[in-house]
Amino acid sequence: MSSEYRASTRKSRALFERAKKVFAGGVNHNARFYEPYPIFVKKAKGQHIWDEDGRRYTDYWMGHLALILGHSPDVVVKALAEQIPEGTHFGMSSRLSVELGEEVQRAVRCAEMLRFCNTGAEATMYLVRLARGSTRKRVIVKMAGGWHGYNTELNKGVQRPFGKPESAGILPEEQEFVVTAKFNDLEDARRVLKRARGDVAAILLEPVLGAGGCIPAERDYLKGLRELADETGALLAFDEIITGFRVAYGGAQEWYGVTPDLAAFGKVVGGGLPIGLVCGRKEIISLADPTRRAGFVSIGGGTFSENPLTMVAGLATLRLLRKDRTSIYPRLEVIGNSLRKRVDESFAESGKKTLTTGLGSLFMTHFVRGSDRSVKTRREEEEAYRKYALYLMTKGVFLLPGHPAGISLSHTNSNIAAFVRESQNFSAEAVA
Repeated sequence: MSSEYRASTRKSRALFERAKKVFAGGVNHNARFYEPYPIFVKKAKGQHIWDEDGRRYTDYWMGHLALILGHSPDVVVKALAEQIPEGTHFGMSSRLSVELGEEVQRAVRCAEMLRFCNTGAEATMYLVRLARGSTRKRVIVKMAGGWHGYNTELNKGVQRPFGKPESAGILPEEQEFVVTAKFNDLEDARRVLKRARGDVAAILLEPVLGAGGCIPAERDYLKGLRELADETGALLAFDEIITGFRVAYGGAQEWYGVTPDLAAFGKVVGGGLPIGLVCGRKEIISLADPTRRAGFVSIGGGTFSENPLTMVAGLATLRLLRKDRTSIYPRLEVIGNSLRKRVDESFAESGKKTLTTGLGSLFMTHFVRGSDRSVKTRREEEEAYRKYALYLMTKGVFLLPGHPAGISLSHTNSNIAAFVRESQNFSAEAVA
């Protein structure tokens, strides 16, 4: 399948050779590299992307899972076309940012106040600062396998083995007050908090582990963390950068019925343009008020925060999701449940054991060894997943190797059927 991939993506291969002379590793995001080389995309519309060789793929990476409406949806394209002549970057406040902020408040339980920034990594960085400023405590408890962007403090305990440094250039003392707990293990969280001796500012987690394998939290686990945070005086914080406006209109906190004190959002909120935001209880977020004297928490926002293009794209997206939320989210959940079940069944027909995890429109297939069908914070047989993704690419279906996938509103029943069929074909060929 590697030779078939190479034969059909010659222009991407040539561009990758050029890119390696310009960018470290030939890419501008580590996730975008995979063996033997990534495809280079020329255009995208709806559920499809086209590479430089003119090949069309049904896309399930969807712009790092940011594009719940699909690529270049008409409602967003129209909003951008109307805004561009009026200004692309103000560097000042505008009505648009107020309106998008109000849309977030309508949807998100914990969003009594919020602050926009440009990326999810910024949002989680600001979240940590607000948690510490609010509680006057130092320790952040994060989950092993949890990914919160490339900010220095939280880039810890992401890849197995979790005790090793994630990167050169990060000093141990910079992460001294970040500790990890096992995901979906309430008793381990309790032990970790006990060892911190009342110095925990926040318990931070993704309600669905993203890079850690698209593993949903158990409902009782999140409820238990809420109780544990209340018992110990820590804040409960959700990283909803992936789950926000995707698993439910109000994010994972709506789906699970658990309200955190702080949350970080991004991706879907920007309608396909760069965005991040941190939100939470009014008494916490108000610490960032620049007129405040005592206890001021400086969290900035960035040069391009609340830029009008992102604001109108986000508004178009969230307004559509709000208007049609009673039909959109049930449909995506039904399709997601069906895809996860049918993919596992297709592999089982060839005698291969898989476990396709996820929630709502999110999914990821794990290739399970032996009789072990439990997937916690690890991804099984990464090489098998890479081969699977590469095979699908040769059949016009795009999964990013090693990462979760997502269904958009543009995907059709026939797209899902084709995905299952090609999964079945891969399984049969692998056995043969």
